[in-house]
Amino acid sequence: MEFIRSNLILDRTSATEVIERDLPTNPISHLILTLSCCQATDEITLAEALAFINTVEVTRSGVTILSMQSEDLHALNCYLYRQPPIFNHAVTTATATRTLGLIIPFGRKIFDPAECFPATKKGDLTVRINTTVIATSAITGIYSLESVELVGATPGSYLKSTMMTVVAPGATGDNDIELPIGNKIVALQIRRTSGPADTTHVYGVANVRVLVDNKEYGYASARAQCLEADKIFRGCGAKMSMLLQQDVLPILTFWIDYDPTGDGQWLLDTAGKSSVKVRLNMGVNEATYLTVLELVAA
Repeated sequence: MEFIRSNLILDRTSATEVIERDLPTNPISHLILTLSCCQATDEITLAEALAFINTVEVTRSGVTILSMQSEDLHALNCYLYRQPPIFNHAVTTATATRTLGLIIPFGRKIFDPAECFPATKKGDLTVRINTTVIATSAITGIYSLESVELVGATPGSYLKSTMMTVVAPGATGDNDIELPIGNKIVALQIRRTSGPADTTHVYGVANVRVLVDNKEYGYASARAQCLEADKIFRGCGAKMSMLLQQDVLPILTFWIDYDPTGDGQWLLDTAGKSSVKVRLNMGVNEATYLTVLELVAA
């Protein structure tokens, strides 16, 4: 096999804009998006750096392949690669250069010729990155984007990652969200708006069930605290020693995981089903961000 790694965006100056690029026509394993900036004073936090990238979207002839906010893309990287993305040079020096790297995936593993985005015609596949100009916590920001093509690959499937905003339901209690039908679900990534308030154990999403044709499937009942405990299997946790970096994101995200072993034997196949939904028991009346990870036949 042969791969090609190449620049799509090279050191573009930070601005409030939507950057759009056509992607290569060969099968694509993944894209690499980086934000490089200099600290304005002492230490830019991960949350502040992610805020300069609003959304990332990949479409094929208008059909969404990947769409999510930067916080959810960061969490997706944690899920797939079992460790937080690189946010290097964690020092408190003013004007020190920091670089945040995010992977935009088209398969559960990188460099997998069996699971990547298939070959396309020129102009069919497009990436759009919505950014905000670097300000306040950082200076002199630049963005870069690279692609990794797998020449001659004939994938059987690719990873589709789409985020939906679930509005506050208006009350606490059960909130049913209909899920897409037809593909195999790898995981549901759930990001809450807030964490438990002081002196309480109440989570925005307190408990989760998955129902297929109105019967519980896999997740008959999963408590928020226990879903937090599951994050150990995805390598989430503090990796840095500096005060502002102690709580590494995703602190508000957990996963309803149908690929815990990474080999596809537990995937939720929705083909032929009449109804597939996730039931979120809301401890707090708040909005929720839900990203559905699906394997789609190429």
